[in-house]
Amino acid sequence: MSEPLRPIPAFLTEGVGADRGLICGFQFGGDAVPREITADTMLESLEKPDSITWLHFNLSESRARRWLLEAQLVPNEMREVLREHDGNRHVELVDDGLLLVMNDFSYDEASDPSEVAPLWCYATASHLITARMHPLKSIDDLRLAMRGPSQAASGFELVAQVLELRTLHLRRRAQRMIDRLDDIEDEILAGDIREQREHLGRTRRVCARWRREFSPERTDLAKFLHRQASQFNPKDAESLQAEVDSLGFAIEEVAELYERAKLLQEELASRLAESTGRNLYVLSILTAVLLPMTLITGVFGMNVAGMPGLHEPGAFWRVMLLVVASGVVTLLGLIWRRLL
Repeated sequence: MSEPLRPIPAFLTEGVGADRGLICGFQFGGDAVPREITADTMLESLEKPDSITWLHFNLSESRARRWLLEAQLVPNEMREVLREHDGNRHVELVDDGLLLVMNDFSYDEASDPSEVAPLWCYATASHLITARMHPLKSIDDLRLAMRGPSQAASGFELVAQVLELRTLHLRRRAQRMIDRLDDIEDEILAGDIREQREHLGRTRRVCARWRREFSPERTDLAKFLHRQASQFNPKDAESLQAEVDSLGFAIEEVAELYERAKLLQEELASRLAESTGRNLYVLSILTAVLLPMTLITGVFGMNVAGMPGLHEPGAFWRVMLLVVASGVVTLLGLIWRRLL
């Protein structure tokens, strides 16, 4: 950077770990395994030549926010979005670095697989600074990947790795929904239509949210790389473009998943309507058969003078025979008219 790095304030060097705002830090050099760094060794790591440094902060910690707003290696544009907690998607070339505000999956997938939260990134050729308010899945996977052999030629390549991990999560979650839709389709075709409506509605809602969150971001990144690809070295530009294309393919899979869930909902609605119509048909037939029987019992149920058979032995059985005969005649009439 053109400006010299300021010393790390005491409030960040008092301790190590997430309790001080620095969730993790890694330095990439010639070794196969990245070297983990702490808050009190950040300055040394950032000044070391021919190395790549990644610092990941927890913005819910006030000390980390304060340091990021004061550090000289953080550009003014990055400080502004951090100060405002601006989570709107953003991609911009700032000086010699890339400022990116992207959505990442929430760590708690069980409650809502579509839940996302912003991740703030600033990458240069020599370092990557990331920050988040809530635990996020893809960036945490990158942290875990640093425990094993991992290499990065620049901070831009680390951003590409974050995008790759997020796309991988999107595809995995979409694949689980596809497997569930396969089961629902089999159940619908088999005639079991009891509980699928809720699952199909949830699938469409999740897919709609994924498309709403990631499709505009993919478009913004594609436009940015089309305009600014010459500002990156060919390897970094190729890595970023490959992840943008991969995200585009994943979004297409989500769109197909949405359409498939919609078609299954229509099939389910059609089968429900068919089942309802069949039930109404049976009810109509029963109503037609019972109507004359009900009329006879109603007439003979009138408690008025002059009712025939009121004092005759066997009158009850003759009336019952008349009731049954009227029902049989009505049923035969429906069969003759081919309504059954």
